[in-house]
Amino acid sequence: MSRRILLLDAGNTRLKWAVLDTALSSPDIPQPGMAGQLESIHWLDQGAAPYDSISDLPALWQKFGTLTVCYGVNVAGIAASASLQPLLASIKLKPVWLHASLRACGVENKYEPPESLGADRWAALLAVRQRTSDAALVVSAGSALTVDALNADGQFLGGIIVPGLHIMRQGLAGTTAQVGTQYGKVLAFPNTTADAVETGLVTACTAAIENMSKRVERIWGAQPRVFLSGGDADILKPFLSVPCSIIPTLVLEGVYYLSLEEQLT
Repeated sequence: MSRRILLLDAGNTRLKWAVLDTALSSPDIPQPGMAGQLESIHWLDQGAAPYDSISDLPALWQKFGTLTVCYGVNVAGIAASASLQPLLASIKLKPVWLHASLRACGVENKYEPPESLGADRWAALLAVRQRTSDAALVVSAGSALTVDALNADGQFLGGIIVPGLHIMRQGLAGTTAQVGTQYGKVLAFPNTTADAVETGLVTACTAAIENMSKRVERIWGAQPRVFLSGGDADILKPFLSVPCSIIPTLVLEGVYYLSLEEQLT
């Protein structure tokens, strides 16, 4: 039987969503490295909106017919879930918020404790594991930049968290009297303040990714595949010296895989 599912990724600045149409009469947990797991699922639509613009989303979602269930991850906290509750109630949905665990969908979580890992990071790791059985870096370039290492055995060993471009830019503007908020170009040798700021911010983020890639290659003996998502992914990719793939729906894909496990528990 086909069911229409609403998936949510409640991030710090935006709500990302997707509506799926899929048969879930006997859901199977995907196996590691099976590329194209979502090919049999029809993605009706997807999008993102800042929280001050989400009031129109229920009307948009209803265009796809009756939604039967809603699964999501929330790293924005209680305020975000509170703002979403009446909107979802208006279309008779109660969200099931998913969390990190010790293991799911072929991934073992080495974070300490496992449940303290951000649910969005966990979902992205699960999605990448379904895309490859190779060692991988899972990078989210949003409000924060996270770079997580997943080995070929499906173990998430850890990662780093760095302020994202926007937060770093705000930090400079708020603590340096002469710099302020600057937007410029990325250059080899910046000779204006705006270009110096832009080059510095992008270099800090790309260096974090490249450093982790070199560390993984040195320890595991192979260059990891790099999967990039988040609002600043397109900004960073041209300046990365390591090959990478941009997958905008990475977290939402992971939410879907987590939802399959939720239905079997």
